[in-house]
Amino acid sequence: MRTHATTFFRKVYCDFIFLRYLCSMKQILITIFLLLATLVCSIANILAQDAGFNLIVVGDSQPQTEAQLERLEHEIIPHIGRIVEECCSSSTLPTAILITGDVVWDNMAFLSRVKELFEGLDAELITVIGNHDHNRDVRGGERLKEQDYEAVFGSRYKHFTLGNTHFIVLDNIRYRGYEDYSIGLDKEQRKWLRAIAKNIAKDERIAICMHAPAYDYRNGKIKPYARQIMRLFDECELHFITGHRHRHATTELGRNAIEHNVAQVNGNLWFAPLCTDGTPPGVLCIEERNNQWQWHFRTFDSEQSKVRAWHEGEVEGNEEYVVVKVIGWDDKHRVEWSENGRAMGAMEQITLLDPDYIYYVDNEADYNEIIMSRLRRSAAPHSHYFRCKRTEKNSDVVISVTDRFGREYSCKVR
Repeated sequence: MRTHATTFFRKVYCDFIFLRYLCSMKQILITIFLLLATLVCSIANILAQDAGFNLIVVGDSQPQTEAQLERLEHEIIPHIGRIVEECCSSSTLPTAILITGDVVWDNMAFLSRVKELFEGLDAELITVIGNHDHNRDVRGGERLKEQDYEAVFGSRYKHFTLGNTHFIVLDNIRYRGYEDYSIGLDKEQRKWLRAIAKNIAKDERIAICMHAPAYDYRNGKIKPYARQIMRLFDECELHFITGHRHRHATTELGRNAIEHNVAQVNGNLWFAPLCTDGTPPGVLCIEERNNQWQWHFRTFDSEQSKVRAWHEGEVEGNEEYVVVKVIGWDDKHRVEWSENGRAMGAMEQITLLDPDYIYYVDNEADYNEIIMSRLRRSAAPHSHYFRCKRTEKNSDVVISVTDRFGREYSCKVR
């Protein structure tokens, strides 16, 4: 009896020791797994911080004539080239150039020549198809009218990764003829986009590049096809990068969606030295660093301030005020003023037709009546203007602007 009891207790003890061993091994394996998971996350974070890019966004290059193509080569390309050189010298991150459509102005022979000009810069070239990149002289359906563009730049829609951002290029021009087109996505692209969305994690960053804006700036509403895109990527950080309007705007479309609508790079259709909203020639620069985006509008004139000021009496309807234009403004900017060193608070925001653009059209432009008519009717009011009224005559006024990323700009008005 005692022998059986001894054997039983020995067995129980051995089983206990074995179970302790198994539990210890399990704990060790769990610990190893957690350490490996932490290591993988740390490596991923390091890689994410090391990744990034410099993106130079060019709005509607659009040459139609040999003279305009020469101006693109000699007036625009050198400025962009210097920005590319600065990006390459300041970081080892990739630099790319994005043209937001209307690469040319209905002149299909210029497609390859514009490509050659931009590819001569030390940066990857990305393009979007615009309404003026369709061949208006080709008979047949929309796909036939896009063949010239695709022969030079490849597919009209595609996706790729740059840094930590998924870029999706779309064709949102439903083209039937020169002045007969609508804005939206065809069935083929919608199906393709849904498939892409299934393979993108909810917390990723998406950049949708297309020609026409997602936002209707006339009625203040998001366009229906753009809402569909926003629903597909509802949990993602979403950026639309667009052109077409020849004006600058940065618009919040929702809690995690924003549109960068980029002004034309050369002014207004090569016929005016600034865009219809008063934006001077320049590009939008987007930087990705430490898995975060920052952006700013960069003018080509290095001497030009980001703040343009007019004295009292120089702006019609605002004769008693100092008026300023903030180039590249969005609604996260702070625009403040001081007088004789005393802080006066925020300036009053107003909407105007750009005084410089109007002056140019009325006093300096010298074209045929068709072009002059187009210049006049394309003038567009914008809300990147602010005003203040001095409390003392001839006082020293300082305008201070701070953008959403903390960059500061200022100008003095005496």
